[in-house]
Amino acid sequence: MIKIQDNNKEEQKLTFLTDMSASLANAIRRSALEIPIMAIDEVEIYKNDSALYDEIIAHRLGLVPVKTLKTSKEAKFKLVAKGPKTVYSTDIQPAVGSGQKLPITILDDKQELEIVGSAKLGTGIEHIKYSPGLIYYTYNLTPEIIDFVYVDDKGKILFNEDELKRKRVSADVMEKIKKLKNVDQLHFTIESWGQIEAKEIFSRAIGVLNKNLETLQKALK
Repeated sequence: MIKIQDNNKEEQKLTFLTDMSASLANAIRRSALEIPIMAIDEVEIYKNDSALYDEIIAHRLGLVPVKTLKTSKEAKFKLVAKGPKTVYSTDIQPAVGSGQKLPITILDDKQELEIVGSAKLGTGIEHIKYSPGLIYYTYNLTPEIIDFVYVDDKGKILFNEDELKRKRVSADVMEKIKKLKNVDQLHFTIESWGQIEAKEIFSRAIGVLNKNLETLQKALK
């Protein structure tokens, strides 16, 4: 069961309730790091008059989300700017496509920046710059209760009795806690960095997981 709670394309965020097990949710979360994602990998800095070292500029460029298409395996780019101005990721040509205006450096009057480089496909298990986004899940507990309980891998609730006594929780909250027996739903959230859509992260992570399971099954035969 999957019940969509929010699919905000502007914020590139997808949240839903699901009755999948925590072990499956964690497997999907980890599988997202094996989705091929485009990121800036090599740069040649011909001129850098800014206050930042070349290494810092290169690091910031590496973390710029690059729109990832299934048909693209490598892309060339250049970044040429003259001050006074703030240099943003939107100044990269051709445009990286994610639409995010991220600051790279600041140029004063007569200062220049000239860079050429390339972006390629990679996976998050190789380097975090290839990560497609942030994926996390929590048990579907209300905020007023979550501080006082612990849920194990099987969904069994264990009470933090010392915390209950110390904070002297209200009778209303105590009554809600007493009624809890198990948790059968997870609150699953996917936040995309912008390379691919959040819903695509979910579907492609499942595809990666299925492929790995097929490989494992063949190896066991």
